[in-house]
Amino acid sequence: MFIVRKGEVPLLSRWVKEATSRLLERYDGTPFELRLWGGERLRLGAGAPAFAVTFRTRRALCEAALRGTLGLGEAYVRREVTFDGDLEDSLAGLFQLARSVRSVDARLPRLAPALPSFERGLSGVLDALRLGLLSGAAKRERLAVERHYGLGNDFYPLYLDRRLQTSCGYFRSPGEALDDAQAHKISVVARKLALRRGQRLLDLGCGWGHLMFHAAETYGVQCLGITLCENQARYIREQAAARRLPVEVRVMGCEDLEADPRWDRLVSLGSMCHAGARRIEVFYDRVKALLAEGGVCLLESVTREQESPRTDPFVQKHIFPGYWPPSVQGMAARAAARGLDVLDAENLRRHSALTARCWRRNFLDNREKIERITGFDGAFLRTWEFYLACAAAAFRSGHLGAVQMVLSNGAPRDYPLAREPLYAAEEPSLRDRAPIVPAVQFSAWGAAAPS
Repeated sequence: MFIVRKGEVPLLSRWVKEATSRLLERYDGTPFELRLWGGERLRLGAGAPAFAVTFRTRRALCEAALRGTLGLGEAYVRREVTFDGDLEDSLAGLFQLARSVRSVDARLPRLAPALPSFERGLSGVLDALRLGLLSGAAKRERLAVERHYGLGNDFYPLYLDRRLQTSCGYFRSPGEALDDAQAHKISVVARKLALRRGQRLLDLGCGWGHLMFHAAETYGVQCLGITLCENQARYIREQAAARRLPVEVRVMGCEDLEADPRWDRLVSLGSMCHAGARRIEVFYDRVKALLAEGGVCLLESVTREQESPRTDPFVQKHIFPGYWPPSVQGMAARAAARGLDVLDAENLRRHSALTARCWRRNFLDNREKIERITGFDGAFLRTWEFYLACAAAAFRSGHLGAVQMVLSNGAPRDYPLAREPLYAAEEPSLRDRAPIVPAVQFSAWGAAAPS
């Protein structure tokens, strides 16, 4: 329904009204209202609007229509687009609208090519809210990761958990604290890997290393982490030395790591997305080459329903250059093509939505401190606020997913048949085992010598 103030000339042309009506005639999601700078309003859905999106300038509307999320997000950063209502809730409503848009497009295949550019742009605005990007070469991957994770060690503790985990937590209840959920996530990953003393664990994209610290302290596992960020590597080295753990880190890409000797266990929590559409096959090739026969790996990734080279222009420019989530089907197919058997798979979409919501809450609660400590300006802060709200809304609405897959390279060695160990009351304690080597130097990964 269009609602126009009395005495005002409608700002939307007839063809825009007709095109928009065709796309939205069957929309039955959360009701909301679109408002334009001259007072014209477009109400969508039945009932009182739950939120409103206001385009305060003609430029904001044009850029959102023509440039997708880059135009919409940058207009939000400039305050030319505002949301009446919670930003996450509003974006979740737009994701519902996106599903209606795609549904109408599917029912009108002959009409779609002839639709006006505004209509196609509207579809692009909503569909492009998926956080998927086409990657470049390995050098661009390194620069992109450094750009995102190299913002400074003062920034991340102000919105992440105290372990600085950048993948989702594992929540036992919706109200669980983020720190607890992230600690539980590390425990769950370790159990899914079925770690044993004396094994060697390779962590691709190891972040700040807390999974490796846990594996070494709790299970007596020797660990090597691979990262592209010098600040993460410095932190891991300092912590490993202070805690006297057999943990090493290297700043390099996984394609540069030697495959001999091979690894008993391999884990990657989110780094697959940085490989991108063009290098995802190389990533799986390296997993196959690095994992020992009978070895087990756990791969976790943000996912989307269908793989596409389409990019999200806002995330590409401002947050995660080169970020590209695969589909669950694509992950399983690539594993099978290399003789990697799927032992277990778990949907983490709800956990990802809760995690992104916690990150956004922490970010907003610490906004003034972030600005004071880091010196980041208001535009940077609004950019990240839009990104975090968009991520939470995407997971919440199902436009993005997340999955953990446990794979084995052939028949797995020393891996449980049942899932009961995942839900044990406590993890095994090293107090009941031989003590961990006080400090270990790894000149060659086949031999470890006490220092």
